Amino acid sequence: MRKPLGFLTFIAATAMIATLPGHALAQAAAGSAEAPPASDSRSAADAAPPAGPYRSALPFASAAQFTTAEKLARGAAPSGPAGASASSEEPASVAGQTRAFGTSTAPYTTVRAAVTALGNSATAANTPVTSYPYRATGKLYFRKPNDTNTYICSASLIKKGILVTAAHCVRAYGGGAAGWYNSFVWCPANTNAAGGVYGCYTATAPRVLTPYFNGTDVCTQAGVVCNHDIATLRVLPKVGVYAGNVVGWYAYGWNGYSYRASSFLGNVTTVQVTQLGYPGAFDSGLQMQRTDAVGWYFTSGNLKNTQIGSAQSGGSSGGPWLVNFGTRPTVDPSRASLGSSINQAVIGVTSYGSTTIGFNRLGASYFGQTTAYPLADYGGFGAGNIGLLVRDTCTAGPAYC
Repeated sequence: MRKPLGFLTFIAATAMIATLPGHALAQAAAGSAEAPPASDSRSAADAAPPAGPYRSALPFASAAQFTTAEKLARGAAPSGPAGASASSEEPASVAGQTRAFGTSTAPYTTVRAAVTALGNSATAANTPVTSYPYRATGKLYFRKPNDTNTYICSASLIKKGILVTAAHCVRAYGGGAAGWYNSFVWCPANTNAAGGVYGCYTATAPRVLTPYFNGTDVCTQAGVVCNHDIATLRVLPKVGVYAGNVVGWYAYGWNGYSYRASSFLGNVTTVQVTQLGYPGAFDSGLQMQRTDAVGWYFTSGNLKNTQIGSAQSGGSSGGPWLVNFGTRPTVDPSRASLGSSINQAVIGVTSYGSTTIGFNRLGASYFGQTTAYPLADYGGFGAGNIGLLVRDTCTAGPAYC
């Protein structure tokens, strides 16, 4: 059994409320909390991969959490209308169309995203990593307070200057005002120890949802299998140019966007997921890994989560779970059809893995309406937890959106 690296002990809400800053107290019921500006005052010029060795922040769940989820998946179905934001690389005409459907069992493949041999061209061997849509995902470095180690996660752009990642990659669960991490550096399309062809960016202003901030989230394993292990960061522009205007960004979906209940699979609600990340156990954590798998949605009381089979490990935390991954082909409708396919979107981020090596399953908090964030729309930014989080992030930094 592996010791859960980054596992964060649950702290009672009454103990935490006394330590909350005034601005967080006002929004503690169902809002979001951003780190104080003084916690990270670097400039964009400071961005460079920090020196290792590196540690993972990925929390680990017990095997029972995964086997229980299998049983709970039967008959569990997302509620509310599914939806997704538009991405930078898709025409406006496809936004808001119906969901993409697909059914399968739950095998997976985990492979390096880069190619190992050149084709009949001079293209660099790390293609397609440096091409869209891969390049909107990157490696995230950060530090914890009073800790000399450098930690690694993964993160992706969902606005021109906004990253989405896991909350456990930006702060301690229930850690109060002192729980924020710092010194964030994001390297899109990372391929080596120096970053990659797009360099690295300074990320700042981490924001999480207040149930995670307070340590009062709905969890079946405190601080690990939870409803709201989601966070955003602002990426400082370089020479006035936002990262998304260089590498592009993804849409994000909510309320079961691209999920479908399958009678063929015993009425389990499934979703075809492409997971991207930088697990430290693969290629020294320097190369992007891609996992393709069928995920299953489950509920446990008020908890809503998705799980997949995946070999990715610590370091993949916060990496995107994408549906309809890739760029849209032009199809001759007299000969073929994409079916209900729609633009790609992030519908979760890697939140937790297993304590057992080789168990090879990962879980993610569900993007959408929860008991803490029940609205179907938050100011045009979408439903539920992801809608409010992006709304508050963009309200605080509109130029980044």
